[in-house]
Amino acid sequence: WKESTFVSAFDITSTPKPFAIARAPGRPLNKFATDLYDGHLRIATTTSDWSNTDSTTVNQIFVFQLPAVDQGREMKLVGATEHLGKKNERITAVRFRGDRAYVVTFEQIDPFLVVDMSHSEPKVIGELEIPGFSQYLHELELEDKRFMLGLGRQDEDIKIGLFDISDEKNPVQSAFHLEKQASSSAGSDSLAFRYLPNSQLLIIPKREWTWTADGNFDGFVVYSINATHITPVHEIQHADSQSIYRGCWYNAYLQPRSLVFQSKLTTLLSHSVRSSEAIKDKAPELKKRGWKTRLVDKQ
Repeated sequence: WKESTFVSAFDITSTPKPFAIARAPGRPLNKFATDLYDGHLRIATTTSDWSNTDSTTVNQIFVFQLPAVDQGREMKLVGATEHLGKKNERITAVRFRGDRAYVVTFEQIDPFLVVDMSHSEPKVIGELEIPGFSQYLHELELEDKRFMLGLGRQDEDIKIGLFDISDEKNPVQSAFHLEKQASSSAGSDSLAFRYLPNSQLLIIPKREWTWTADGNFDGFVVYSINATHITPVHEIQHADSQSIYRGCWYNAYLQPRSLVFQSKLTTLLSHSVRSSEAIKDKAPELKKRGWKTRLVDKQ
């Protein structure tokens, strides 16, 4: 038994119909693990093999060429990386950008990898090892330099890390912030993650559970991001600590989402919707810069 991912491509110029297929070893992590670029399908997968005593996983990126009309229906495998990361590690985050791929693998430490996809044989050109791991990567620009913002875990904490990728051969973590004993669904749900590029603000849901009636939190946190610091500047609590401890067992609930429209922040979570119109008066950092944002923000 071997893990495989099957890909079907459809022609939707008129009535949808399949026109190409491919098979890649392993399993992709999520929607960010596949990408179509310059007539090629790129897919990052992890293959598990528990019978292998050397390494139970293999992480690779495969590149398939889409066939022309007269070339049949099978996508041709034209390139693949060697194993990414160390033995027994799995891919926890991946992002394709042009002729580059950014990959995070994890078992005990977090290798952040920069992969050159411009040639027929993709290869790692930069690597950084740090504690914790990222679950979601988001590209942004600060001070005319390129960065990747990573959201993930370090031990029992939320970790937000900022990777300077301006020197692709030597990526560095220029800033990070830990939310102690907390979790965020935005690591696995990219729609819960919102970055506002004009105001350099990050908004994510956060949950803290203390096993008592005190100190619990369920809501959103707003962070100010610059090239060297990640700073929490405001919290929006959707339920008081005692209510969180007692629990609400109604089956209908809202997925965590944040919206910014006409400088007003609206957050949706569980069983409540909050509007933070006066937030700028509570947080000096926001009062200085405001909620400047575009209506469409990249995911």
